[in-house]
Amino acid sequence: MIRFKKSGNKIFLIFISDLIRKIFKGDRIKRISNEVINISRKISQNNKKKLSILDFGCGSMEISKKLQKKKYVKNIIGTDTFHYKYKNKNIKYMQNNKLFNSNTKKFDLIISIDVLHHIGVENSHKTLKKLSRYSNYILIKDHFEYGFFSRHLLRFVDFYANYAYGVKIPNKYFTKSLWKSILKKTSLKEIYRIDNFQQHDGLFNIILNKKYHFVSVLKKK
Repeated sequence: MIRFKKSGNKIFLIFISDLIRKIFKGDRIKRISNEVINISRKISQNNKKKLSILDFGCGSMEISKKLQKKKYVKNIIGTDTFHYKYKNKNIKYMQNNKLFNSNTKKFDLIISIDVLHHIGVENSHKTLKKLSRYSNYILIKDHFEYGFFSRHLLRFVDFYANYAYGVKIPNKYFTKSLWKSILKKTSLKEIYRIDNFQQHDGLFNIILNKKYHFVSVLKKK
């Protein structure tokens, strides 16, 4: 996810990274944004209300910026680890510590896109437990690994995507069995999952094809 803050030679690195993505069809936002929009619309319709949304690990909130244009979205708070001041009519940014230390607000939906593996997959149930205190619905986009080669392929792609931002590169990713066991440690049930989610086109899809991506919708039991 693109980050707000760009400084020094990182601006050039980010420019090169974005150029490569453009040339080789590495847009990671378009398809996942559409899926998040479709899922959130259904949640709004099923609950017959406009949604207050938390974008956990929001980066520059490219997905939230698309979401906030929808009539069924009331407002969005984006949260991440960095310091930044950002606010418009329907979107507000808060740093993680500030939000979770002082906030009692409940949300209708939390979205977390490619965040859990950076926090640590084996302890991700702790993050999910914390998030479930703030919403009955959580939408997760993340990765599945399938052994040694796929793990290091994912680590390489993560390094490429995040080296200019100082984001921690994980040592491992979810497997389907680990994901299942993680959910058992929470008060959440999986009500919907898309395996083999195609995120990229072109060369990026060849390198990291759809088997590595999944989308999961969780609901508090």
